[in-house]
Amino acid sequence: MRVTPVFLTLSLGLAVPAVAQPIDIEDIRAMAFDKGIVKLKEVELDDGTWKVEGVDASGHEIKMKVDARSGAIVKLKRDD
Repeated sequence: MRVTPVFLTLSLGLAVPAVAQPIDIEDIRAMAFDKGIVKLKEVELDDGTWKVEGVDASGHEIKMKVDARSGAIVKLKRDD
């Protein structure tokens, strides 16, 4: 019977990809630790951008900005 393959083809064509969830504070913490921050000083969500300030293992300050929708790192600065 040909109804099933046609129905399956139509239903797959109508499938919508899942929308990415906004980045939450736990995701930001994990990203900060992955980038070398060992101590967080400040984490703030401001107008769709996460702003993170922390310190690495050597005591150097790290500042990071992350787009809250995509999770893309917009800026990463290490002070030596």
